[in-house]
Amino acid sequence: MSAGRRYAEFHGHEPRYTRSHNFHVPRTLVLLGEAIAIEYRCDKLNGGGDGRRAVYRHEFEGGAILAMDERAGGQLYILGRKIKVTDAGIER
Repeated sequence: MSAGRRYAEFHGHEPRYTRSHNFHVPRTLVLLGEAIAIEYRCDKLNGGGDGRRAVYRHEFEGGAILAMDERAGGQLYILGRKIKVTDAGIER
């Protein structure tokens, strides 16, 4: 599935613009600690959103970790077997 299509399914509307990024695939991750929650602001329509910007917070009930790539924080990762991103948002 394309990134634009995934965006549209998550937000409930087509992206206003697109942008390419270089993505480093790390060989090693550095454990930072337990992931407690993630909080983000977006304008999604799916998952109960009304298309206005709102803050969404998802707390993790254990088992999730926060890690960074071996290049000193170029990318952060939240890892957990029960965490997935669906059209409705982040679920655990």
